[in-house]
Amino acid sequence: MHQAPQHGRAAGRLSTVATRPRKTAPETARHWRVADGIDLFEADYKHFTFPKHSHDYYAFGTILNGAERFMTHGTNYVASRGQLLMMNPMQVHDGGPASDDGYNYQIMFIAPEIFGNLVSEISPKDVGLPFFGNCVANDPDLHLQLQSLHRMFRPEFEQTTSLLERDSQMLYSAARLALRHADAPPYTYHPGSEDKRIKAVIDYMAAHLDANISLDELATLTGLSRFHLLRVFRAATGLPPHAYFNHMRLRRAKRMLFDGSSIADAAAATGFSDQSHLNRHFKGMWGVSPGAFIANLDQTSPKSPK
Repeated sequence: MHQAPQHGRAAGRLSTVATRPRKTAPETARHWRVADGIDLFEADYKHFTFPKHSHDYYAFGTILNGAERFMTHGTNYVASRGQLLMMNPMQVHDGGPASDDGYNYQIMFIAPEIFGNLVSEISPKDVGLPFFGNCVANDPDLHLQLQSLHRMFRPEFEQTTSLLERDSQMLYSAARLALRHADAPPYTYHPGSEDKRIKAVIDYMAAHLDANISLDELATLTGLSRFHLLRVFRAATGLPPHAYFNHMRLRRAKRMLFDGSSIADAAAATGFSDQSHLNRHFKGMWGVSPGAFIANLDQTSPKSPK
C-alpha cells in the first residue's frame, strides 16, 4: 500500500510517495531419490538460468506453468505450460525462463540402464536405448500421467501408494515415452490368449489383500514380462492390475464393515495403511465414508456379504 509522507505539500511542488521495494519471488527447488537410478526434481524458477551442462540420466519433464527456453545441438527451443521435455543422457543444454513469470516444472531422471530395462519389456526385439531427437512435444495425456507419477513418488505419499500402482505407472510412462516420442519406437507385444494366467493373478490378489504386492511378483507368477502382463490384464478385465486389486480390497473392506468389523480392522485386513487411507479410497468408490456407511446400515437386517 502506498503511504503519504508526514510533511505538508508546498505550492507548485509535487508530493513524494514512499514505496516499498518490490520483493523478488524466491527460487525454489527440490530433489529426491525414489530408487536406485531414479531421481525426481521439481523447481519454480523466476530468473535463474542454467549454464551449459549435461546429465548422465535421461530427463523427462513437464512444464506446469510459464515457459522455459533452452538450446541444445545448436537449436533453440521453448517449452510452455502443458508441454513435455525430453533429454537424452549426456546431451549438452542450457536453460532459463522464457516468460515474465519464469517457469515451474517437474523432471524425472532415469539411469540409461533402468530406462533400457523398462523399454525392453515392451518389445520382444532388442532395439537398444531409445533416442529422443525432438526435445519438446505436445502430449496432454502423457503430460498428466507424468504429473501423477511424480505425485505418487513424493516422500509424503510413500505410505499411501501401493508398490503395484507405482511399478505399473512407471512402466506405462516409460512405454508411452518410447512408443510415442522415440525416433525409432520399439515393436510391441500384442495380447494373445492368457486367460489362465490372468485368473492366476486374480486368485493371487484375492489371497493377498493385506499385502503390498508388486508387479514383479505377478509377472513371476505368470511367466510374462511386466509390460506384457499389464497389457493382457487390461485387455481381459478392462482395468490395470493396481486398480483391479484396489477394487478387490475395497469390496472386501465393505463386506467386513457390513459384517460388523471396525474401520481399523477392515483397513488392516485389506492392506490400507490406516483408517484415513481407507476413508479416502472408500469415499472415492462409493461417495460416503466408512463411518457414514456403518451409520446408514439397517441394524435390523440380517448381515450377509454383498
